[in-house]
Amino acid sequence: MPHRLRFILLLIILPFLSNAEGTKELMPYPSDSVGRGVIVASRNGAPNNYGFFAVPQATANNRLCFSISSAAEHVYLGMQWLYLTPGRFLIKNSAGVKVLDTTDVPVAGAGYIPDYYSAIAGPSAVSAGGYNAMLFNPPAAGDYFIEFIYTTVIGSQQPDAVLRYFDLTVTTAGNIPIPGRLWSKNWYLSTMGDLGEDVFRGKMYAYSDDQIVTEVSFNGMRPHLFRVGCNPNGCNDYEPFVLARKSRAENSIYPQYKIFINDPDPLLYPTGVPGQLTSVTTTNPCDGTVSLAIEVTKDGTVSVMIDIDPLPGYQPGDVNFTGGVYAGNTNVLTWNGINGQGLPVANGTPVTIRVTYINGLTNLPLYDIEANNYGFIVNLVRPTGPKPALFWDDTNVGGSRQLDGCLSATGCHTWGYSVGNINTVNTWWYAFTGEWPPFVLNYRRDQTVSLQERICPDDSLLFAGSWLTTAGQYSHTFTAVLGCDSIVNLDLTIKPGPVVAFGPDTTLCQNASLTLQSTTGTGFAYLWNTGATTPSITVSSTGTYSLVATAPNGCTDSDTINVTAAPVILPKLILHD
Repeated sequence: MPHRLRFILLLIILPFLSNAEGTKELMPYPSDSVGRGVIVASRNGAPNNYGFFAVPQATANNRLCFSISSAAEHVYLGMQWLYLTPGRFLIKNSAGVKVLDTTDVPVAGAGYIPDYYSAIAGPSAVSAGGYNAMLFNPPAAGDYFIEFIYTTVIGSQQPDAVLRYFDLTVTTAGNIPIPGRLWSKNWYLSTMGDLGEDVFRGKMYAYSDDQIVTEVSFNGMRPHLFRVGCNPNGCNDYEPFVLARKSRAENSIYPQYKIFINDPDPLLYPTGVPGQLTSVTTTNPCDGTVSLAIEVTKDGTVSVMIDIDPLPGYQPGDVNFTGGVYAGNTNVLTWNGINGQGLPVANGTPVTIRVTYINGLTNLPLYDIEANNYGFIVNLVRPTGPKPALFWDDTNVGGSRQLDGCLSATGCHTWGYSVGNINTVNTWWYAFTGEWPPFVLNYRRDQTVSLQERICPDDSLLFAGSWLTTAGQYSHTFTAVLGCDSIVNLDLTIKPGPVVAFGPDTTLCQNASLTLQSTTGTGFAYLWNTGATTPSITVSSTGTYSLVATAPNGCTDSDTINVTAAPVILPKLILHD
Protein backbone atom coordinates (compact mmCIF):
# COMPACT_ATOMS: atom_id res chain seq x y z
CA MET A 1 0.00 0.00 0.00
CA PRO A 2 1.28 3.50 -0.74
CA HIS A 3 2.21 5.40 2.38
CA ARG A 4 0.39 8.59 3.31
CA LEU A 5 2.51 11.67 3.81
CA ARG A 6 2.52 13.05 7.33
CA PHE A 7 2.85 16.81 7.73
CA ILE A 8 4.95 17.75 10.73
CA LEU A 9 5.90 20.92 12.51
CA LEU A 10 8.50 20.32 15.19
CA LEU A 11 8.78 23.01 17.80
CA ILE A 12 12.01 21.69 19.22
CA ILE A 13 14.60 24.47 19.19
CA LEU A 14 18.01 23.14 18.11
CA PRO A 15 21.30 24.98 17.57
CA PHE A 16 21.51 26.22 13.96
CA LEU A 17 22.99 23.53 11.77
CA SER A 18 23.04 23.26 8.00
CA ASN A 19 21.86 19.72 7.40
CA ALA A 20 20.01 20.04 4.12
CA GLU A 21 20.69 18.21 0.87
CA GLY A 22 19.61 20.01 -2.27
CA THR A 23 19.63 23.80 -2.59
CA LYS A 24 22.48 24.06 -0.07
CA GLU A 25 24.88 22.25 -2.40
CA LEU A 26 23.52 23.43 -5.75
CA MET A 27 23.23 27.11 -4.70
CA PRO A 28 26.09 27.52 -2.22
CA TYR A 29 25.92 31.36 -2.23
CA PRO A 30 22.88 33.53 -1.34
CA SER A 31 23.30 35.56 -4.53
CA ASP A 32 22.76 32.37 -6.54
CA SER A 33 19.13 32.24 -5.39
CA VAL A 34 17.92 35.71 -6.40
CA GLY A 35 15.08 35.19 -8.85
CA ARG A 36 16.46 31.82 -9.89
CA GLY A 37 15.74 28.13 -9.71
CA VAL A 38 18.03 25.18 -10.01
CA ILE A 39 16.38 21.76 -10.49
CA VAL A 40 14.26 21.43 -13.61
CA ALA A 41 11.44 18.94 -14.11
CA SER A 42 11.05 18.56 -17.86
CA ARG A 43 8.31 17.13 -20.05
CA ASN A 44 10.08 18.28 -23.21
CA GLY A 45 11.54 15.23 -24.92
CA ALA A 46 12.13 16.67 -28.39
CA PRO A 47 15.47 15.55 -29.91
CA ASN A 48 16.87 19.10 -30.03
CA ASN A 49 16.03 19.81 -26.40
CA TYR A 50 17.29 18.46 -23.12
CA GLY A 51 14.89 15.57 -22.70
CA PHE A 52 12.66 14.37 -19.87
CA PHE A 53 13.69 14.66 -16.25
CA ALA A 54 11.89 13.75 -13.00
CA VAL A 55 8.55 13.23 -14.77
CA PRO A 56 6.63 10.02 -15.60
CA GLN A 57 8.05 9.95 -19.16
CA ALA A 58 11.66 9.97 -17.90
CA THR A 59 13.75 6.82 -18.25
CA ALA A 60 15.74 5.32 -15.36
CA ASN A 61 18.81 7.42 -16.18
CA ASN A 62 16.79 10.63 -16.01
CA ARG A 63 15.21 10.33 -12.59
CA LEU A 64 15.70 12.25 -9.36
CA CYS A 65 16.61 9.49 -6.90
CA PHE A 66 17.52 8.82 -3.31
CA SER A 67 18.82 5.74 -1.49
CA ILE A 68 17.68 4.18 1.78
CA SER A 69 19.64 1.65 3.83
CA SER A 70 16.92 0.79 6.37
CA ALA A 71 13.17 1.14 6.78
CA ALA A 72 13.93 2.86 10.11
CA GLU A 73 15.33 5.89 8.28
CA HIS A 74 13.32 9.07 7.68
CA VAL A 75 13.07 11.22 4.58
CA TYR A 76 12.33 14.94 5.07
CA LEU A 77 11.19 16.76 1.97
CA GLY A 78 10.59 20.38 1.02
CA MET A 79 10.36 22.49 -2.12
CA GLN A 80 9.13 25.66 -3.77
CA TRP A 81 8.07 26.05 -7.43
CA LEU A 82 9.50 29.09 -9.16
CA TYR A 83 6.49 29.11 -11.45
CA LEU A 84 3.99 26.77 -13.16
CA THR A 85 1.93 26.09 -10.07
CA PRO A 86 0.00 24.05 -9.26
CA GLY A 87 1.83 20.78 -9.61
CA ARG A 88 1.85 17.36 -7.98
CA PHE A 89 4.44 14.76 -7.14
CA LEU A 90 4.71 11.15 -6.02
CA ILE A 91 7.42 8.69 -4.96
CA LYS A 92 8.08 5.26 -6.47
CA ASN A 93 10.48 2.49 -5.61
CA SER A 94 13.10 1.20 -8.05
CA ALA A 95 10.57 -1.25 -9.53
CA GLY A 96 8.30 1.64 -10.44
CA VAL A 97 5.72 0.85 -7.75
CA LYS A 98 4.13 3.91 -6.14
CA VAL A 99 4.98 4.12 -2.43
CA LEU A 100 3.76 7.66 -1.79
CA ASP A 101 0.37 8.81 -3.06
CA THR A 102 0.27 11.66 -5.53
CA THR A 103 0.56 14.83 -3.47
CA ASP A 104 0.18 18.51 -4.26
CA VAL A 105 3.37 20.52 -4.49
CA PRO A 106 3.03 22.68 -1.37
CA VAL A 107 2.53 26.42 -1.75
CA ALA A 108 2.44 27.01 2.01
CA GLY A 109 2.73 25.08 5.24
CA ALA A 110 4.34 21.67 5.59
CA GLY A 111 6.81 20.88 2.81
CA TYR A 112 6.99 24.49 1.58
CA ILE A 113 10.40 26.15 1.70
CA PRO A 114 9.79 29.90 2.09
CA ASP A 115 13.30 31.26 1.45
CA TYR A 116 16.91 30.47 0.68
CA TYR A 117 18.12 30.42 4.28
CA SER A 118 15.43 27.95 5.33
CA ALA A 119 16.42 25.76 2.39
CA ILE A 120 20.08 25.59 3.33
CA ALA A 121 19.29 25.10 7.02
CA GLY A 122 17.31 21.99 6.19
CA PRO A 123 14.32 20.44 7.95
CA SER A 124 13.38 21.98 11.27
CA ALA A 125 13.34 18.43 12.64
CA VAL A 126 17.13 18.42 12.45
CA SER A 127 18.14 22.12 12.26
CA ALA A 128 16.92 25.21 14.06
CA GLY A 129 15.87 27.83 11.58
CA GLY A 130 14.93 25.21 9.04
CA TYR A 131 11.72 24.78 7.13
CA ASN A 132 8.63 22.76 8.14
CA ALA A 133 9.20 19.51 6.22
CA MET A 134 7.03 16.74 4.92
CA LEU A 135 7.95 13.34 6.33
CA PHE A 136 8.14 10.17 4.26
CA ASN A 137 8.91 6.89 5.99
CA PRO A 138 10.27 4.47 3.36
CA PRO A 139 8.81 0.97 3.55
CA ALA A 140 12.11 -0.81 2.89
CA ALA A 141 15.76 -0.34 2.03
CA GLY A 142 16.45 0.43 -1.61
CA ASP A 143 16.40 3.17 -4.21
CA TYR A 144 13.44 5.50 -4.74
CA PHE A 145 12.63 8.31 -7.16
CA ILE A 146 10.40 11.36 -7.26
CA GLU A 147 8.12 12.18 -10.19
CA PHE A 148 6.54 15.57 -10.77
CA ILE A 149 3.24 15.96 -12.59
CA TYR A 150 2.03 19.23 -14.04
CA THR A 151 -0.27 20.10 -16.91
CA THR A 152 0.74 23.63 -17.86
CA VAL A 153 0.89 24.30 -21.61
CA ILE A 154 2.04 27.61 -23.10
CA GLY A 155 0.81 27.81 -26.68
CA SER A 156 1.83 24.49 -28.22
CA GLN A 157 4.80 24.09 -25.85
CA GLN A 158 5.14 21.94 -22.76
CA PRO A 159 7.39 24.15 -20.62
CA ASP A 160 9.83 22.98 -18.01
CA ALA A 161 8.90 23.31 -14.36
CA VAL A 162 11.62 24.86 -12.20
CA LEU A 163 12.13 24.20 -8.52
CA ARG A 164 13.35 27.38 -6.90
CA TYR A 165 14.27 25.55 -3.70
CA PHE A 166 14.48 21.84 -3.03
CA ASP A 167 15.62 19.71 -0.14
CA LEU A 168 15.59 15.98 0.51
CA THR A 169 17.28 15.05 3.76
CA VAL A 170 17.61 11.43 4.87
CA THR A 171 18.15 10.82 8.59
CA THR A 172 18.59 7.96 10.97
CA ALA A 173 15.72 6.93 13.21
CA GLY A 174 17.15 9.42 15.71
CA ASN A 175 17.07 12.29 13.16
CA ILE A 176 20.80 12.39 12.53
CA PRO A 177 21.26 13.57 8.91
CA ILE A 178 22.93 11.17 6.46
CA PRO A 179 24.39 13.14 3.55
CA GLY A 180 25.19 11.52 0.23
CA ARG A 181 21.83 9.89 -0.45
CA LEU A 182 20.35 12.19 -3.14
CA TRP A 183 21.49 11.43 -6.70
CA SER A 184 20.70 11.26 -10.37
CA LYS A 185 22.54 9.87 -13.37
CA ASN A 186 21.60 12.86 -15.50
CA TRP A 187 20.74 15.98 -13.51
CA TYR A 188 18.75 18.71 -15.26
CA LEU A 189 19.71 22.09 -13.83
CA SER A 190 19.38 25.77 -14.63
CA THR A 191 20.81 29.09 -13.54
CA MET A 192 17.80 30.86 -15.09
CA GLY A 193 20.16 33.40 -16.69
CA ASP A 194 20.24 34.46 -20.33
CA LEU A 195 23.24 33.82 -22.59
CA GLY A 196 25.61 32.93 -19.78
CA GLU A 197 24.81 35.83 -17.48
CA ASP A 198 24.37 33.61 -14.42
CA VAL A 199 26.83 31.21 -12.86
CA PHE A 200 26.78 27.72 -11.40
CA ARG A 201 29.10 27.29 -8.43
CA GLY A 202 27.86 24.00 -7.08
CA LYS A 203 29.89 20.87 -6.46
CA MET A 204 28.90 17.37 -7.50
CA TYR A 205 30.35 13.93 -6.81
CA ALA A 206 30.76 11.25 -9.48
CA TYR A 207 30.67 7.65 -8.31
CA SER A 208 32.31 5.55 -11.02
CA ASP A 209 31.47 1.95 -11.76
CA ASP A 210 34.72 0.90 -10.08
CA GLN A 211 33.63 2.76 -6.90
CA ILE A 212 35.91 5.78 -7.15
CA VAL A 213 34.54 9.14 -5.92
CA THR A 214 35.70 12.41 -7.47
CA GLU A 215 34.45 15.88 -6.56
CA VAL A 216 33.77 18.36 -9.38
CA SER A 217 33.60 22.05 -8.54
CA PHE A 218 31.90 23.89 -11.42
CA ASN A 219 33.69 27.04 -10.30
CA GLY A 220 31.45 29.69 -11.82
CA MET A 221 30.54 27.90 -15.06
CA ARG A 222 28.06 30.00 -17.10
CA PRO A 223 25.21 27.94 -18.52
CA HIS A 224 21.48 28.49 -18.77
CA LEU A 225 19.81 25.07 -18.96
CA PHE A 226 22.19 22.12 -18.66
CA ARG A 227 22.44 18.42 -17.90
CA VAL A 228 25.14 16.83 -15.73
CA GLY A 229 26.00 13.19 -16.33
CA CYS A 230 29.25 11.23 -16.26
CA ASN A 231 30.44 8.06 -17.95
CA PRO A 232 33.63 6.11 -18.79
CA ASN A 233 33.80 6.72 -22.55
CA GLY A 234 33.01 10.32 -23.59
CA CYS A 235 30.27 11.73 -25.78
CA ASN A 236 28.83 8.32 -26.67
CA ASP A 237 29.18 4.65 -25.79
CA TYR A 238 29.76 3.20 -29.26
CA GLU A 239 32.96 4.83 -30.55
CA PRO A 240 36.45 3.95 -29.27
CA PHE A 241 37.46 6.18 -26.39
CA VAL A 242 40.05 8.06 -28.46
CA LEU A 243 37.19 9.25 -30.70
CA ALA A 244 34.29 9.44 -28.25
CA ARG A 245 36.25 11.68 -25.86
CA LYS A 246 36.44 14.51 -28.43
CA SER A 247 34.04 17.45 -28.10
CA ARG A 248 31.61 17.80 -31.00
CA ALA A 249 29.13 20.13 -32.68
CA GLU A 250 25.96 18.35 -31.58
CA ASN A 251 24.03 17.28 -28.51
CA SER A 252 25.89 14.06 -27.73
CA ILE A 253 25.98 12.94 -24.12
CA TYR A 254 25.09 9.79 -22.26
CA PRO A 255 24.81 9.14 -18.49
CA GLN A 256 26.13 6.07 -16.74
CA TYR A 257 27.50 6.96 -13.29
CA LYS A 258 25.49 8.05 -10.28
CA ILE A 259 26.08 11.74 -9.54
CA PHE A 260 25.60 12.93 -5.96
CA ILE A 261 25.67 16.41 -4.44
CA ASN A 262 27.62 15.17 -1.41
CA ASP A 263 30.19 12.42 -0.98
CA PRO A 264 28.06 9.28 -1.44
CA ASP A 265 27.27 7.58 1.84
CA PRO A 266 30.03 4.93 2.22
CA LEU A 267 27.54 2.59 3.89
CA LEU A 268 25.74 2.17 0.56
CA TYR A 269 28.48 3.28 -1.79
CA PRO A 270 31.75 1.78 -0.55
CA THR A 271 35.21 2.81 -1.65
CA GLY A 272 36.73 0.75 -4.44
CA VAL A 273 40.12 -0.91 -4.25
CA PRO A 274 42.38 0.47 -7.00
CA GLY A 275 43.44 -1.99 -9.65
CA GLN A 276 47.09 -2.50 -10.53
CA LEU A 277 49.17 -3.80 -13.42
CA THR A 278 51.07 -6.99 -12.61
CA SER A 279 52.60 -7.83 -15.99
CA VAL A 280 53.12 -6.15 -19.37
CA THR A 281 54.94 -7.96 -22.18
CA THR A 282 55.13 -7.22 -25.90
CA THR A 283 55.51 -9.14 -29.14
CA ASN A 284 56.31 -7.43 -32.43
CA PRO A 285 56.39 -9.86 -35.38
CA CYS A 286 57.45 -8.65 -38.78
CA ASP A 287 53.82 -8.10 -39.86
CA GLY A 288 54.09 -4.70 -38.14
CA THR A 289 51.63 -5.27 -35.29
CA VAL A 290 52.59 -4.82 -31.65
CA SER A 291 50.68 -6.98 -29.18
CA LEU A 292 50.72 -6.12 -25.48
CA ALA A 293 49.88 -8.94 -23.07
CA ILE A 294 48.59 -7.28 -19.89
CA GLU A 295 47.67 -8.79 -16.53
CA VAL A 296 45.85 -6.86 -13.79
CA THR A 297 44.48 -7.32 -10.30
CA LYS A 298 40.99 -5.97 -11.07
CA ASP A 299 38.67 -5.60 -14.01
CA GLY A 300 39.06 -2.14 -15.51
CA THR A 301 40.59 -0.06 -18.29
CA VAL A 302 44.16 0.52 -19.42
CA SER A 303 45.53 3.36 -21.51
CA VAL A 304 48.38 2.68 -23.95
CA MET A 305 50.54 5.57 -25.20
CA ILE A 306 52.84 4.88 -28.17
CA ASP A 307 55.31 7.77 -28.14
CA ILE A 308 56.66 7.89 -31.69
CA ASP A 309 57.60 11.55 -32.11
CA PRO A 310 60.82 12.29 -30.14
CA LEU A 311 59.52 15.74 -29.14
CA PRO A 312 58.27 15.88 -25.52
CA GLY A 313 54.55 15.73 -24.77
CA TYR A 314 51.76 14.41 -26.93
CA GLN A 315 52.41 15.07 -30.63
CA PRO A 316 50.14 14.50 -33.66
CA GLY A 317 52.18 11.50 -34.74
CA ASP A 318 51.84 9.71 -31.38
CA VAL A 319 49.16 7.09 -30.72
CA ASN A 320 46.94 6.67 -27.67
CA PHE A 321 44.23 4.05 -27.18
CA THR A 322 42.40 2.31 -24.34
CA GLY A 323 41.04 -1.16 -23.78
CA GLY A 324 39.17 -3.20 -21.23
CA VAL A 325 41.15 -5.62 -19.08
CA TYR A 326 40.02 -8.38 -16.74
CA ALA A 327 41.59 -9.94 -13.67
CA GLY A 328 42.68 -13.55 -14.08
CA ASN A 329 43.16 -13.20 -17.85
CA THR A 330 46.08 -12.38 -20.09
CA ASN A 331 44.54 -9.43 -21.90
CA VAL A 332 45.95 -8.70 -25.36
CA LEU A 333 45.73 -5.21 -26.87
CA THR A 334 47.14 -4.67 -30.35
CA TRP A 335 48.56 -1.65 -32.14
CA ASN A 336 48.56 -1.86 -35.95
CA GLY A 337 51.81 0.05 -36.50
CA ILE A 338 50.12 3.15 -37.94
CA ASN A 339 51.06 6.49 -36.40
CA GLY A 340 48.65 9.24 -35.34
CA GLN A 341 48.77 10.79 -38.81
CA GLY A 342 47.74 7.59 -40.56
CA LEU A 343 51.19 6.59 -41.84
CA PRO A 344 53.05 3.30 -41.25
CA VAL A 345 55.95 3.54 -38.82
CA ALA A 346 59.27 2.67 -40.45
CA ASN A 347 61.14 -0.49 -39.56
CA GLY A 348 63.78 0.12 -36.88
CA THR A 349 62.06 3.21 -35.36
CA PRO A 350 62.50 3.38 -31.56
CA VAL A 351 59.14 3.98 -29.83
CA THR A 352 58.41 4.47 -26.13
CA ILE A 353 55.43 2.55 -24.76
CA ARG A 354 53.56 3.65 -21.63
CA VAL A 355 50.82 1.43 -20.17
CA THR A 356 48.61 2.89 -17.45
CA TYR A 357 45.89 1.15 -15.44
CA ILE A 358 43.04 3.62 -15.13
CA ASN A 359 40.86 3.73 -12.03
CA GLY A 360 37.81 5.94 -11.97
CA LEU A 361 37.92 7.00 -15.63
CA THR A 362 35.33 9.77 -15.69
CA ASN A 363 34.06 11.82 -18.62
CA LEU A 364 31.94 14.93 -18.12
CA PRO A 365 30.30 15.82 -21.46
CA LEU A 366 28.27 19.04 -21.16
CA TYR A 367 25.94 20.37 -23.84
CA ASP A 368 25.35 24.04 -24.62
CA ILE A 369 27.45 25.58 -21.83
CA GLU A 370 27.88 29.10 -23.16
CA ALA A 371 31.04 29.90 -21.21
CA ASN A 372 33.40 28.38 -18.67
CA ASN A 373 35.68 31.25 -17.68
CA TYR A 374 37.56 29.63 -14.82
CA GLY A 375 37.59 25.90 -15.59
CA PHE A 376 36.74 22.94 -13.38
CA ILE A 377 38.39 21.97 -10.11
CA VAL A 378 38.42 18.20 -9.66
CA ASN A 379 39.63 16.40 -6.54
CA LEU A 380 39.85 12.76 -5.59
CA VAL A 381 37.64 12.08 -2.55
CA ARG A 382 38.14 8.37 -2.04
CA PRO A 383 40.24 6.38 -1.99
CA THR A 384 42.95 8.83 -1.08
CA GLY A 385 45.43 9.61 -3.80
CA PRO A 386 46.90 12.36 -5.96
CA LYS A 387 44.82 15.11 -7.52
CA PRO A 388 43.55 14.00 -10.95
CA ALA A 389 44.86 15.72 -14.07
CA LEU A 390 42.21 16.99 -16.49
CA PHE A 391 42.20 16.32 -20.24
CA TRP A 392 40.18 17.62 -23.19
CA ASP A 393 40.14 17.82 -26.97
CA ASP A 394 37.93 20.62 -28.32
CA THR A 395 39.56 20.83 -31.74
CA ASN A 396 36.38 19.64 -33.47
CA VAL A 397 34.55 22.74 -32.20
CA GLY A 398 37.33 25.28 -32.66
CA GLY A 399 38.78 25.01 -29.17
CA SER A 400 42.00 23.85 -27.53
CA ARG A 401 43.41 20.43 -26.72
CA GLN A 402 45.15 19.18 -23.58
CA LEU A 403 46.37 15.57 -23.73
CA ASP A 404 49.32 15.90 -21.35
CA GLY A 405 47.04 16.65 -18.38
CA CYS A 406 46.24 19.90 -16.55
CA LEU A 407 46.86 20.17 -12.81
CA SER A 408 45.72 23.48 -11.34
CA ALA A 409 44.29 24.39 -7.97
CA THR A 410 42.27 27.20 -9.56
CA GLY A 411 40.70 25.37 -12.48
CA CYS A 412 41.33 23.64 -15.81
CA HIS A 413 39.55 23.71 -19.17
CA THR A 414 38.14 27.12 -19.96
CA TRP A 415 36.18 28.05 -23.07
CA GLY A 416 34.06 30.83 -24.50
CA TYR A 417 30.75 31.21 -26.28
CA SER A 418 31.91 30.12 -29.73
CA VAL A 419 33.14 26.77 -28.37
CA GLY A 420 30.36 26.00 -25.89
CA ASN A 421 27.19 27.28 -27.53
CA ILE A 422 25.10 24.44 -29.05
CA ASN A 423 28.11 22.09 -28.77
CA THR A 424 28.98 19.20 -26.48
CA VAL A 425 32.24 19.93 -24.64
CA ASN A 426 33.84 16.98 -22.88
CA THR A 427 36.38 16.85 -20.05
CA TRP A 428 37.84 13.65 -18.67
CA TRP A 429 40.15 12.53 -15.89
CA TYR A 430 41.67 9.43 -14.36
CA ALA A 431 40.97 9.45 -10.68
CA PHE A 432 43.77 7.06 -9.84
CA THR A 433 46.37 5.44 -12.05
CA GLY A 434 49.02 2.77 -11.83
CA GLU A 435 51.70 3.06 -14.51
CA TRP A 436 53.99 0.32 -15.76
CA PRO A 437 57.56 1.62 -16.14
CA PRO A 438 57.90 3.07 -19.67
CA PHE A 439 60.04 1.01 -22.03
CA VAL A 440 61.55 1.49 -25.48
CA LEU A 441 60.75 -0.89 -28.32
CA ASN A 442 62.77 -0.96 -31.53
CA TYR A 443 59.81 -1.29 -33.82
CA ARG A 444 59.94 -4.01 -36.49
CA ARG A 445 58.00 -4.59 -39.66
CA ASP A 446 58.38 -6.06 -43.12
CA GLN A 447 58.26 -3.17 -45.52
CA THR A 448 57.01 -3.31 -49.08
CA VAL A 449 58.29 -0.51 -51.25
CA SER A 450 56.90 0.12 -54.72
CA LEU A 451 59.14 1.98 -57.16
CA GLN A 452 58.50 3.30 -60.62
CA GLU A 453 61.48 4.05 -62.82
CA ARG A 454 61.77 5.24 -66.45
CA ILE A 455 64.93 5.04 -68.51
CA CYS A 456 65.89 6.04 -72.03
CA PRO A 457 66.15 3.33 -74.69
CA ASP A 458 69.91 2.98 -74.53
CA ASP A 459 70.21 3.34 -70.73
CA SER A 460 70.27 0.68 -68.01
CA LEU A 461 69.28 0.55 -64.30
CA LEU A 462 71.09 -1.33 -61.53
CA PHE A 463 68.56 -3.31 -59.44
CA ALA A 464 69.44 -6.08 -56.98
CA GLY A 465 72.87 -6.52 -58.58
CA SER A 466 71.67 -6.68 -62.19
CA TRP A 467 71.64 -4.09 -64.95
CA LEU A 468 68.15 -3.84 -66.42
CA THR A 469 67.51 -2.57 -69.96
CA THR A 470 64.06 -4.06 -70.68
CA ALA A 471 60.69 -2.74 -69.50
CA GLY A 472 58.83 -4.96 -67.04
CA GLN A 473 57.90 -5.80 -63.40
CA TYR A 474 60.79 -6.77 -61.09
CA SER A 475 60.79 -7.73 -57.40
CA HIS A 476 63.46 -8.49 -54.81
CA THR A 477 63.41 -9.26 -51.10
CA PHE A 478 66.13 -7.74 -48.92
CA THR A 479 66.79 -8.81 -45.32
CA ALA A 480 66.53 -5.53 -43.46
CA VAL A 481 66.97 -4.18 -39.93
CA LEU A 482 66.07 -6.37 -36.93
CA GLY A 483 65.53 -9.48 -39.03
CA CYS A 484 62.52 -8.22 -40.97
CA ASP A 485 62.37 -8.10 -44.74
CA SER A 486 62.02 -5.26 -47.18
CA ILE A 487 60.30 -6.21 -50.41
CA VAL A 488 61.01 -3.84 -53.27
CA ASN A 489 58.75 -3.97 -56.31
CA LEU A 490 60.00 -2.17 -59.43
CA ASP A 491 57.93 -1.10 -62.40
CA LEU A 492 60.43 -0.28 -65.17
CA THR A 493 59.32 1.49 -68.33
CA ILE A 494 61.29 2.74 -71.37
CA LYS A 495 60.79 6.37 -72.28
CA PRO A 496 60.15 7.17 -75.95
CA GLY A 497 63.18 8.63 -77.71
CA PRO A 498 64.59 9.26 -81.20
CA VAL A 499 66.07 6.45 -83.26
CA VAL A 500 69.12 7.21 -85.39
CA ALA A 501 70.31 4.23 -87.47
CA PHE A 502 72.32 4.89 -90.63
CA GLY A 503 73.42 1.34 -91.21
CA PRO A 504 76.92 0.32 -92.34
CA ASP A 505 79.38 2.53 -94.16
CA THR A 506 78.56 2.78 -97.81
CA THR A 507 79.95 3.66 -101.24
CA LEU A 508 77.97 5.71 -103.68
CA CYS A 509 77.94 5.03 -107.35
CA GLN A 510 78.97 7.75 -109.71
CA ASN A 511 76.57 10.70 -109.55
CA ALA A 512 74.48 8.91 -106.82
CA SER A 513 73.27 10.46 -103.53
CA LEU A 514 72.16 9.14 -100.06
CA THR A 515 69.52 10.53 -97.68
CA LEU A 516 70.42 10.13 -93.99
CA GLN A 517 67.56 10.59 -91.44
CA SER A 518 66.29 10.10 -87.88
CA THR A 519 62.83 9.31 -86.60
CA THR A 520 60.82 12.46 -86.07
CA GLY A 521 58.75 13.62 -83.11
CA THR A 522 57.25 16.74 -81.60
CA GLY A 523 59.91 18.84 -80.00
CA PHE A 524 62.83 16.69 -81.20
CA ALA A 525 66.12 18.55 -81.80
CA TYR A 526 68.73 17.54 -84.42
CA LEU A 527 72.39 18.46 -84.79
CA TRP A 528 74.47 17.17 -87.70
CA ASN A 529 78.20 17.51 -87.88
CA THR A 530 77.59 19.45 -91.06
CA GLY A 531 75.79 22.08 -89.01
CA ALA A 532 72.35 21.13 -90.32
CA THR A 533 69.47 20.95 -87.79
CA THR A 534 66.91 19.09 -89.87
CA PRO A 535 65.71 15.50 -89.36
CA SER A 536 67.46 14.44 -92.57
CA ILE A 537 70.18 15.43 -95.00
CA THR A 538 71.14 14.23 -98.46
CA VAL A 539 74.82 13.56 -99.18
CA SER A 540 76.66 12.76 -102.40
CA SER A 541 80.30 13.34 -101.55
CA THR A 542 82.84 11.38 -99.61
CA GLY A 543 82.89 12.11 -95.93
CA THR A 544 81.96 11.13 -92.35
CA TYR A 545 78.45 12.13 -91.34
CA SER A 546 77.05 12.05 -87.80
CA LEU A 547 73.80 13.10 -86.07
CA VAL A 548 72.75 13.62 -82.45
CA ALA A 549 68.95 13.66 -82.04
CA THR A 550 67.38 14.73 -78.68
CA ALA A 551 63.79 14.24 -77.48
CA PRO A 552 62.05 16.69 -75.05
CA ASN A 553 62.32 14.10 -72.24
CA GLY A 554 66.10 14.19 -72.53
CA CYS A 555 66.59 10.87 -74.31
CA THR A 556 69.17 11.00 -77.13
CA ASP A 557 70.40 8.77 -79.92
CA SER A 558 73.27 9.19 -82.41
CA ASP A 559 74.97 7.45 -85.26
CA THR A 560 77.89 7.97 -87.63
CA ILE A 561 78.42 6.74 -91.16
CA ASN A 562 81.33 6.91 -93.59
CA VAL A 563 80.28 7.60 -97.19
CA THR A 564 82.63 7.07 -100.17
CA ALA A 565 81.63 8.55 -103.48
CA ALA A 566 83.00 6.80 -106.66
CA PRO A 567 85.30 9.08 -108.66
CA VAL A 568 83.98 10.61 -111.84
CA ILE A 569 85.13 8.57 -114.86
CA LEU A 570 85.85 10.88 -117.76
CA PRO A 571 85.19 9.74 -121.32
CA LYS A 572 88.22 8.12 -122.88
CA LEU A 573 89.48 9.91 -126.00
CA ILE A 574 89.99 7.71 -129.06
CA LEU A 575 92.47 9.06 -131.48
CA HIS A 576 92.22 8.13 -135.15
CA ASP A 577 95.09 8.18 -137.46
